[in-house]
Formats: sequence, structure tokens, C-alpha cells
Amino acid sequence: MNLTEQTWTDVEGSNADVCLLPVGSIEQHGPHAPLGTDVLVADAIADVAADRAEALKLPPVHIGVAPYHRRFPGTLHVPPDVLREYVFHLLECVDAWGVETVLIVNGHGGNRESLKHVCRRLSDETTLDAQYWEWMKAVDADVQHAGEIETSVLQHLVPEHVGAPQPGDADSWGEWVHGAQVATYADEFSENGVVGDPTAATAETGRDVFETAVGELLELIAWLGERNAASTGRQRGEDHEEC
Repeated sequence: MNLTEQTWTDVEGSNADVCLLPVGSIEQHGPHAPLGTDVLVADAIADVAADRAEALKLPPVHIGVAPYHRRFPGTLHVPPDVLREYVFHLLECVDAWGVETVLIVNGHGGNRESLKHVCRRLSDETTLDAQYWEWMKAVDADVQHAGEIETSVLQHLVPEHVGAPQPGDADSWGEWVHGAQVATYADEFSENGVVGDPTAATAETGRDVFETAVGELLELIAWLGERNAASTGRQRGEDHEEC
């Protein structure tokens, strides 16, 4: 269920135990990929997974933590504490809906620490089981910034928004000296903002990676459901023994 398209009575009458929140970023992805790459991919994965798992899907959070891209025009970003507070209060609303689990579906590495913090806080301060999931870590591929894999997924999802890929001028993210990341901004190590070689991207590769990511998210949803059911069963058993 896509929350944007439902009525409040639809939500009240749903049996959804899981709610997904896609989070991305609006930032440069080289000369060939849209600024909204991270949110487009995260939202698409969450949309398909929610449909297959009969879960709720919240509207995506478009803007995340990306100050290191700000020298490229079009990039938008917010401080980590702003993202943490915003996402926390969004998901806090869900606590009153009868949902057991909220899953943050992240598409941007810069959001990682903030969103993990939100999950810990939600688990401490609400009745929700709050979990963090990142598609880039769920697939068996080296997902570089605007590189082959990310571009392939875009060619599968939104080919009309992908231009002619250009090779990146960096092989890996950042500039490392004696174990320290010494680059503050992305343009210090990549003139065109691309890491890796997106010229090798194909829509077929993108389809396979996308389906793998969706499959991993569905497996996680199923596992969490089984764990929560087992926990509830144990609690009921303990209550029965106390009686």
C-alpha cells in the first residue's frame, strides 16, 4: 500500500505489520545520471517490496546528508541532526497505526549513521521494531557513485532520465593518505563527479541487481516477521506460566 494513494480508513483496515520508508538524496551523479538517483532507486525498491509483502510504503524522504557534493550545482543537503529529527518524527507517527516493524530503505551512504541512530531511538522510545536496510550493502556488487552498477539500475528503472555515461576520473571514493580520508568535497578527487566506469552499464545488469535487492529486502521482512512472532509466542507463554 502506497500511503499517498490511500484513505485513512484504508490504513485503519489494513493488516500490514510492516511499514517501509525510502530515504535518498538529491545530489550530483555525474553528467549522465539524475540528481535524484538515490531516492529514485530506494523508492522503487521499497515500492515493489511493499506490494509483494503487503506492507505500507511511506512517501520517500528526498533530501539527505550530502554536503560533500555541494560544489556541484543542483545538490541539496541537510545537516545530520535535521535528518535524524525529521525521520524520527515521521516514523513516530506510525506507532499508533498497529504496525509492528518500520524499515528504513536507504539509497545514500551519507545518510547511514543518522538513520541508524533514528532506528535505535525509535526502538528505545516507541513500541516499534525499527530496522535499517541499505540496498547497496544487500547486493553482491561493488556499487560506486554513478558507476556501472548504479547506472545499470537507472537504465533498468528510468532509461529516459539517463544520458550517455562518461568514465569517472576516480577509481574509489575519496582521497586517502596514510589511512586518512583527506578530501572534504567530491570535486577534490573527481572532476566530473563519477567514481568507476559507467560506460559498462546495461539495463540487463540493472534488472538483475534490482531484483536481487528486492529479494533481499523481502527475505529480511519475512525473517523479522518470524522473529517477532516467535518473541510474541514466548511472551504469551511466559504470561501463561505466571498465571
